[in-house]
Amino acid sequence: MRTPNAVVDVVAAFPELRALGRTATRLHPRPGEVGVADSHIGGPLLWPADEPWPVCDDPHMGMTDVPIPSDLIDRLRALEKQRVQAHVMAPGEMQLHKEIERVVGPGFMGFGSSGGGPVVGHRWGPRTEQEATPLVAVAQLRADDVPDLPRPGGADLLQVLWCPFEHAQDRLTGPAVRLYWRQQADITDVLAEPPIGDVDEDNEDYVPEPCRLHPEQIVEYPFSQELPADIESRLDDWEHDYVGLVMAPGWKVGGYAKWNLTDLLPTPCPECQGPTNLLLVIDSSEFDGGTYDRWRPVEEQHITWEHPDRLTIQEPTGVIVGRYGSLRVFVCPTCPGVPFLLDMQ
Repeated sequence: MRTPNAVVDVVAAFPELRALGRTATRLHPRPGEVGVADSHIGGPLLWPADEPWPVCDDPHMGMTDVPIPSDLIDRLRALEKQRVQAHVMAPGEMQLHKEIERVVGPGFMGFGSSGGGPVVGHRWGPRTEQEATPLVAVAQLRADDVPDLPRPGGADLLQVLWCPFEHAQDRLTGPAVRLYWRQQADITDVLAEPPIGDVDEDNEDYVPEPCRLHPEQIVEYPFSQELPADIESRLDDWEHDYVGLVMAPGWKVGGYAKWNLTDLLPTPCPECQGPTNLLLVIDSSEFDGGTYDRWRPVEEQHITWEHPDRLTIQEPTGVIVGRYGSLRVFVCPTCPGVPFLLDMQ
């Protein structure tokens, strides 16, 4: 697949950017059958038969319903009837809310009922019951297919897996990611049937639909806050959307990271505290309303926003991370074992 040329030539307007260009590989996942030796999202992996399939036994986070004593609910309903205005609490009502919060305990997220059932409190925290969970295959990337894929120690294959439940981690709550760097030639006997774990409906968005990849190498330029101050200042007065023009949305390898939610944050290696490089972006969509015209591939220009197949190309993997955001993996280029850092925007 091929990205159309930008309507505005950013480098012509800001020639200093040329020296800051960095290649990235747009993966362009699209639903389709995938093979064990392919680069793909979801689907089977080229996994050694003599290597145990990884599992997660770290605490899974989730919402727990906590019973609330009926006398508290009766008192609450009585106070609600004393309201003079529907949106203004009656005297003592807030104190009763605080009492319910203490009953529910740490991680209190509110209370309510569903389908006419009893009123229960909602508590966010580690699940009390869980078993070791087989990891889910997220992506398999071959260096021969993905030009910007690093080759640490001569590896030519990257396998990305995660536990499809929420985990409390540094900088985010989300799936627990693991990276496996391999040399394809070393894998002569492939695991036939990896184990499959149960995933509840709250975490189905962490199980990718199998997608074939159509890699395309492009050139990106830094997020505005990473630029020298004089260029950033000039861009502030520019009439065009700089980030939307030069930074690709969607699944990609390499390039630059956007910081549209938090502003620019440091991404130190968890081992040496040195700089890291953007390895992979796992995105909830390939484009949105603001990036639709700029980044929709040439081959799919006929698929308009109203087209019935638009969601197939906009959300091909079915993966949704965060609040419809992106999960980014940053790796250390120097430390043994390729330690990595996760960030979500």
